[in-house]
Amino acid sequence: MEMVNLIPPSQGLIRAGDQPGDLGAVAAMHGVLYGREQGMDQTVEAYIAGGLADLVTARARDGEEAGRLWVAEADGRLVGSVGITKASDAAQLRWFLVDPSQRGRGLGRRLLDTAIGYARSRGFRSVFLWTIAGLEPAHHLYRQAGFTLTESRPVRQWGLDVVEQRFDLAFAGAQRGEHARP
Repeated sequence: MEMVNLIPPSQGLIRAGDQPGDLGAVAAMHGVLYGREQGMDQTVEAYIAGGLADLVTARARDGEEAGRLWVAEADGRLVGSVGITKASDAAQLRWFLVDPSQRGRGLGRRLLDTAIGYARSRGFRSVFLWTIAGLEPAHHLYRQAGFTLTESRPVRQWGLDVVEQRFDLAFAGAQRGEHARP
């Protein structure tokens, strides 16, 4: 088991999300938390599960180049996640979520730094993400990491009318990445 950013264990362990049960736990955490906090229906959990399944399939075919999932654990339970998937020469940040019991402790910043560091080390020119308006703590972390809001549009998804937003981060000397949205 690979471990990264072990600072200190009381603030959560971040490890590769490659153990049996990790995918289901990440999908369930998104479904439960977004249902409770945002009023989303179970289609959000299906969307997350589908993306995670795509990552595993791509990794089986392309190896490490396809991307990666990390999970955070505290007190023996999953309390956070983040992933990177390949989208042409850009990396897409996905599945970024921290359990409310762990928010405000630096775990979100550590997860985000882990994902961005991976994208940079793999030679991606940029990182982008899709999110929705109103998730201010996450948006704050994105802006602190250098992301800028580049697109905003109203959509109906996950049982709600929301404003979908794209944030981009170009690495030094790189152009803005693809606008692909899996």
